[in-house]
Amino acid sequence: MAERQIYLVRHGVAEDISSTGADFDRALTSGGVRKMHAAATGLRTIGVHPGILVASPYRRAQETAAVLADVLAPGQRETWDELGCGVEPRAVLAKIAGLDPRADLMLVGHEPDMGVLLSLFLTGNTDGFWTHFRKGAVACISGANLPPQGRARLEWFERATVLGRVGD
Repeated sequence: MAERQIYLVRHGVAEDISSTGADFDRALTSGGVRKMHAAATGLRTIGVHPGILVASPYRRAQETAAVLADVLAPGQRETWDELGCGVEPRAVLAKIAGLDPRADLMLVGHEPDMGVLLSLFLTGNTDGFWTHFRKGAVACISGANLPPQGRARLEWFERATVLGRVGD
């Protein structure tokens, strides 16, 4: 079986306060949309083609996923509450286990959740590896039988700005 690629993405740059005042409703800024579009173009340039794109229900993650989907054209797009802010990362693993294991997967979420999820994939612990996902950053992990925790390999981890330069 070919190794599955999983891409962990933090949402792009969003407004500090939404018009409703609710964190859930914070939108990407115009600069955030441009930066994510450039990053998505860079991802396409290096051959990233997720079969499934899943995002948090929060507006900024949904808007980030829309930009990524527009450029990368995944075969399937979903929204999972399990990718919302402050959720239990093992719940995300359980959801992944229900997907086609042959499909590369892109998950769009939040910090510190993406960093915690990356740690779980790499070490089997939520605190075994610490990193900070800047807005729009992407980590690529791979493994033959993902999602079992602690068995993934980190292939690369890059900021949106650098990915945007690849697409130029």
